[in-house]
Amino acid sequence: MKKIILNIVVLLLKIVYLPMRLLKVKNKVVYMSRESNSESIDFKRIREELERNYPEYKNIVLTKKIENGIVGKIAYVFEMLKQMYHLATSKVIVLDTYCIIACVLPHKKETKVIQIWHALGAIKKFGYQTIGTKAGSDEITAKVMRMHKNYDYVLAPSSVTAKIYEQAFNISEDKIKYIGIPRIDYILEKKEETINKIYEMYPILKEKENIVYVPTFRKGEKIELDELVEKIDTNKYNLVVKLHPLDLKEYNYKEKEGVIYEQKCKTYDLLKIADRIITDYSSLSIESSLLEKPIYFYVYDIEKYKEETGINFDFENEPMGKYKAENVNELINLIKQDYDYNILKEFKEKYISVNTNDCTKQLVEFIVSLIRNEEIVENEEEKIKEHI
Repeated sequence: MKKIILNIVVLLLKIVYLPMRLLKVKNKVVYMSRESNSESIDFKRIREELERNYPEYKNIVLTKKIENGIVGKIAYVFEMLKQMYHLATSKVIVLDTYCIIACVLPHKKETKVIQIWHALGAIKKFGYQTIGTKAGSDEITAKVMRMHKNYDYVLAPSSVTAKIYEQAFNISEDKIKYIGIPRIDYILEKKEETINKIYEMYPILKEKENIVYVPTFRKGEKIELDELVEKIDTNKYNLVVKLHPLDLKEYNYKEKEGVIYEQKCKTYDLLKIADRIITDYSSLSIESSLLEKPIYFYVYDIEKYKEETGINFDFENEPMGKYKAENVNELINLIKQDYDYNILKEFKEKYISVNTNDCTKQLVEFIVSLIRNEEIVENEEEKIKEHI
């Protein structure tokens, strides 16, 4: 029954899209995402770079989450209609997650679809790696909804991550493009003004070492945090906890002087005031490695996570696995020890081997080359017609 319903939905989408395919393709770059209702760092940086240096190309940002409930789903139907129009009339489509319209509907030959993804790697499994698991899609849905199909290019920061992406997106190696995403530039920027603003908000952060803890969101489960809050030495450290907004909304967490539950700042901005960083299965560990600050993996539910989602990172055999802790006592002991920065450097270079010098510019130049190549084809076709 599910397969029949999904096939009907896809058929209706194709029927609505059919007349739009007759529309002319324009020199336009469109950014589509359902990760957030606001423009991501990556989209913003690409768009601004294009507007600054190539004002002749139009930029359209379409970011909207699929909200729960009938009203939210109806609202997203209208968003999909906008996506259809721009899929039919744009030279380049930039995605940072699975997009129903871009994957289900065919795009014209002169339109190129680039998947930049919303993270700088994948510690945990996703996409086709998780088909049939508790955390993933079922095989019927993935097949009918053409999960991660129609990509012309997928950006990867290293050959190691490229292999993961080939599995997760079910793509061939020739679709991989080795260019870093713009958030690399953002992370590497000094941003003294941003740092000073954080210190103004939380003066205590200037007094001690700051440990920033960013756990992966576990839907329907409270993060195991209270024991860490209780045992961390707040005479020596500040603990800045960046939880998912839904966690703070649904659960109560232990309060303690020197512990800040932060919700006002971007995670990447908090990394700039961090002396040490704790995460788990998030790609934040890869992104944070750019700053060469001590990183720890607090993975108290690792066996459960392996079973329900799956992990790409081999904690047992990777040198960086030395900084894995499965309980609070192990984590605190690791924090007390001298840190091996050579292991951290090796980790960074393994997962980020691309040129990190102005990734935004590199990506924009690639996008422009795609647009201009199509322009050349069009011009050549016009010359042939004139000659005939």
